[in-house]
Amino acid sequence: MKKYIGLIIGSLLSASVMAETPSYNFVQAGYVNADYADLQPFDLVGFEFQGSVELTDSIFTTGRFRMVDDTISSYTLEETNWQVGVGYQMPYGENTVFDVRLNYGDIAFDFSIPQGDFEDSASHYSVSSHARHKLTDDIEVYAGLEWQKWKKGSDQKAYRLGSLYNFNELAVGLEYVKYSDSSAYTLFARYNF
Repeated sequence: MKKYIGLIIGSLLSASVMAETPSYNFVQAGYVNADYADLQPFDLVGFEFQGSVELTDSIFTTGRFRMVDDTISSYTLEETNWQVGVGYQMPYGENTVFDVRLNYGDIAFDFSIPQGDFEDSASHYSVSSHARHKLTDDIEVYAGLEWQKWKKGSDQKAYRLGSLYNFNELAVGLEYVKYSDSSAYTLFARYNF
């Protein structure tokens, strides 16, 4: 029995060592479910697109666009959210990479009621850092922290947790993001190039 347990552990460890550093060349599309603490009745759902391109071995750019909404009776809430950034990646061993990113983004809300529409938007600068680790050639896990400085309203802090399963160039994954006043789950498909 000890022999088999040793073989299993050895196989898992060797698979982890053989995994490559995670790539920053990808595009992805996902289904999002988001909630805001101040807007509890609304359960926002929609889509999100993300992309990232390596400019050099260490520098990459990233972008994200999200659109979610919900309707309760005759009240509709829509959110449009985008962010672009540039990052610096630092490999740590063969299967782990850390990165730091500088970002700029904007969020807009459109609230529709029978008496009319109300709109508001705000932009922000942010700094974020992530750790990505390939457990095997197929399985990646990641975590990140972000601090956002808003031009109006309260500054935000966030953490991000996710995992994905790679099928060669294609991957599927799940991500959870918790901001100071909101949270979101995303189920996504990714194409690595």
